[in-house]
Amino acid sequence: MQLLLGIDGGGTTTSLVAADAMGAPRARVQVAGSSLSRHSALEVASILATGVERCGLQGADVAAVCGGFASAGDAARQTVYHQILQTLLPRARVQVLTDAELAWYGAAGGADALVVLAGTGSIAWGRRGGRQFRAGGAGPNGDAGSGDWIGRQAVAAGLIAEPEAGDYAALLPALAHAPARAEVIFRRAGRELALLAATCARGLEWSDPEVYLWGGVFDHVSAVRQAFCAACPWPPRRLRTPPVEAALGLARAALDQP
Repeated sequence: MQLLLGIDGGGTTTSLVAADAMGAPRARVQVAGSSLSRHSALEVASILATGVERCGLQGADVAAVCGGFASAGDAARQTVYHQILQTLLPRARVQVLTDAELAWYGAAGGADALVVLAGTGSIAWGRRGGRQFRAGGAGPNGDAGSGDWIGRQAVAAGLIAEPEAGDYAALLPALAHAPARAEVIFRRAGRELALLAATCARGLEWSDPEVYLWGGVFDHVSAVRQAFCAACPWPPRRLRTPPVEAALGLARAALDQP
């Protein structure tokens, strides 16, 4: 049986969905984050292998896989991800893209759109009339408004202790449950993310973009989301399709290509 696999690889978690050739889901799992900016290639390979195993898949049964990863913004890392997936799934057609581009597919199905992601990292990514532009996505200690950034700001302000193993994004749940202490940081995070959206819109020369939001910071910290909405000139929307489902759709489309 030909099987499909969609992967949304973030800095904190990686979501996988396996389906048959018609797109009917067979398994959904989550494993650890699979960012090459936070893990070695061997560690990422092990994490993805765990995900494939938990999906109940035999590598040779997968005909196509699409994976969007938080640190796949350059050709070298895309090659590493491609090699990892091809080794795990030797008969599969492999497609690798960034998590931002994957979210863009989920936002508008390939139509013009601008997506702002705020999870462990942050980025604004858009495409209009065949042109694309990104703002942010600098990686650990550089992604304003992200979970990592919020954690670092909170530690610097003395609101919370330094995290184990340098995982600043892991501090977010504790901070989210004490919003009064972190309110200033949350509001600034929302404004920083709105600035990313505005920068991306200018880069695309787009005065009235369709803006979509995605990521755990927006989902779990209402103060950030509210500050973003207050600072952003355009009303934000939620993605029409979750990124992992968009990945599955792209994997299925790959089967129809010659």
